[in-house]
Amino acid sequence: MSWNDDDGPWGPSGKKPSSGSKKPENPWTRKSSGPGGPDSHMPPPPDWEGMVKKFKETFAPLKPKGQLHAFVLAIAAFFIIWLLSGFYMVSADQLGVVMRFGAFERTEMPGLRYHLPTPIEEVFLPVVTSQNEIQIGFRRGSRSGDDARDIPQESMMLTQDENVIDVQFTVFWRVNDVSKFMFEIRDPVDTVKMAAESAMREVIGQNKLQFALTEGRSQIADEARARLQALMDEYNAGVVISQINLQTVSVPDEVKAAFQDVVNARLDQERFQNQAAAHVNKVIPDAKGQAAQIVQQAMAYRDQKIAIAKGEADRFKEVLAAYNMSRDVTSKRLYLETMEAVLGNANKVVVEKGSGSGIVPYFPLRDLTRSKVEGGAP
Repeated sequence: MSWNDDDGPWGPSGKKPSSGSKKPENPWTRKSSGPGGPDSHMPPPPDWEGMVKKFKETFAPLKPKGQLHAFVLAIAAFFIIWLLSGFYMVSADQLGVVMRFGAFERTEMPGLRYHLPTPIEEVFLPVVTSQNEIQIGFRRGSRSGDDARDIPQESMMLTQDENVIDVQFTVFWRVNDVSKFMFEIRDPVDTVKMAAESAMREVIGQNKLQFALTEGRSQIADEARARLQALMDEYNAGVVISQINLQTVSVPDEVKAAFQDVVNARLDQERFQNQAAAHVNKVIPDAKGQAAQIVQQAMAYRDQKIAIAKGEADRFKEVLAAYNMSRDVTSKRLYLETMEAVLGNANKVVVEKGSGSGIVPYFPLRDLTRSKVEGGAP
């Protein structure tokens, strides 16, 4: 049933019929012998028709007409959409930062949140839990890194010994303090990138080329991370540097051939040094052993001579004591022992002195025979 202004429950005229005419039957007050009728003890249903008519008569003067009606509806729809635009979702790895008229107002935890629509309030959603990655010296198109692109203006650095080296590295960082991260520095990502490049150049400039290419990679990465974290703390960036990974540390392509020659020469140098060290390790122990042997022999000779001298001295003392006790016997004994020592190995001829003419001629036949044998047959 329509309830327009030009139509009513009593017909198109909108007027109540006179008492003489037959009153049209009201569908809401129809007689019934069932529940709600005159024969029923239940109360009659409410007069909805009268209530609606009374409501329309009350607010009829306020009803807009024509274009004004459409404008009001558009304004109302726009206002509702504007209010609904304040709903937003904060992900699990994000934190909602609400700004009211450009000033920090509050932070919101993950979940469905609401803020006063723009331009009253504005929300930012920085990632605060996951690790952020910055690539310096190269750019990867995919995770595999097969299509990595070199950035020479970022990777070329100068070492302490004035050599050019190509350093490509990755910085891993995360947000520690959202308010500092949002409001203390401008463009935090670029700030971290430029500070990381500056810290790495400083560390590389304090080390030599060979050290950076070989055993110094881990030390250089740790020093660069510490310097970068100190810069971030000085800037009040609200950033924690988790790790710095050196991806590539090499010489430029233009000098690789010459550098390879230098590396080969150094390898030859190390090989010759190792050979010399092996020879030294072999000769020096032998020399030390021989020296120790000579020293021990000298000590033994010294001990022997000292012992002999002490023995002779003790023997001389004993002889002296015996001589003092019996000079004649001791003198004769000494004479006999001396003659025995002197003439013990000599060729001797004993001539017994007797009565006769005196000296018997002596022909040394044994010596003549020995001389002939030694000289050879004539």
